[in-house]
Amino acid sequence: MTAPVRLRIHASPHIKGHTLNTITNLNQKKAELISAATTLVEGGLKTPENREAHKKLISQIDDVQDHLDMLSRIERALPGLPVPAPVAPAAATAPESREQRRAKLNSAWRSYLQGRLDDRVQEHRDLLTSVGTAGPLVPQEFSGFLSESLKIYAPLFDYANVRQSQNGRSVKISKVDDRANGLTLLTEGTVTLTEADPSFSSSIVGTDLFSTGAIRFSNQLLSDSAFDLEQLLTRLSASRVGRGIEKLLTVSADVSGTTTPNNPGLINIAQTATTTSTIAAGIGWTDLTNTFDALDAAYLPRSVWQMSSKTRNALASMKDGFGRPYFTPSTDGGFDYLLGRPIVINQSLPSPTGGTFAANAKPIIFGSLFDGLQVVSNEVRVQTLKERYAEFNESAIIVSTRIGSASLQAGALQALRIAAS
Repeated sequence: MTAPVRLRIHASPHIKGHTLNTITNLNQKKAELISAATTLVEGGLKTPENREAHKKLISQIDDVQDHLDMLSRIERALPGLPVPAPVAPAAATAPESREQRRAKLNSAWRSYLQGRLDDRVQEHRDLLTSVGTAGPLVPQEFSGFLSESLKIYAPLFDYANVRQSQNGRSVKISKVDDRANGLTLLTEGTVTLTEADPSFSSSIVGTDLFSTGAIRFSNQLLSDSAFDLEQLLTRLSASRVGRGIEKLLTVSADVSGTTTPNNPGLINIAQTATTTSTIAAGIGWTDLTNTFDALDAAYLPRSVWQMSSKTRNALASMKDGFGRPYFTPSTDGGFDYLLGRPIVINQSLPSPTGGTFAANAKPIIFGSLFDGLQVVSNEVRVQTLKERYAEFNESAIIVSTRIGSASLQAGALQALRIAAS
């Protein structure tokens, strides 16, 4: 009986050198693709073309990473090792699933936060909650759902006049008001014209530095996490920044209530359009129409109503003098409308307590945020602290940004005030 034939493959220096060169080239290509994708993200992905280009870049990054993983496995297998006799070819390998690709991304994210680079998928330890001789041998299941408390945050940022600043320096803003000028009749024989200059002015908008605080975590927990860490940390940071921006732009205070020097606050900027008759009377239909009427028609095309969700809910059940609801309800999941203008939720505005507002509160602001508020915003910066808490085997993330704002056109924002008593 003929003995089975066994093959032995030895690493060729030429093959090994070629593999290393290919890995170097692919790493360089991957870095270029990541740089291009980062540039698109920093630009805001505002156009469909940019969003489509970003998707293609991410797909190319995944393809390059798959190629790198394959070459890494080949490189580790290059030293001469015995190989079994050829067998029947195995079925074609199924394409990598979305979950597998996400697992690789999470592995790279964990490695980055721990201060090292590892393109391979790390082994994940089982989450053990039991003790005893059998405990370590039994893998534990864990729910893939994370309960998270969120708030609606900063939709008003989409309507304000926002200027992006790369360095957070103060910005000089120029303004012009030409609403009082128009056409003048010229009669025959007129030799002089009345001077009608536009009204120019300017102001300096400074910025304040804000931080979301340090998110400190253990490296063991980071390795054991069953969730998409990149998406989770990004979402939490975005929520903190959004809620903070909404509050400081509205009431000129940070999350602890400290007044900010370079953000005057919408409540202070907005002119008082009308005041309710009494606290007990609440907000009536006439109060809303008076607020609407106080806004100059020049600002109506971009005007919106701002109020908290509690105020919106309190008004939703009310009707005008003809028995019609205050609101035109949305039919497509978008904004509700009041007197033809959309309602934007601003949770930092005063809300009723037990159906009653506090004295002198301004629960509703109506007008054009674009014409009434200039915002200077710096990019959000993320710092990863790998060494500071190393003795505890922990890392931390700090998110910071600079925000400043100032009033633009006087009268572009009108407020409904509650009576003093």
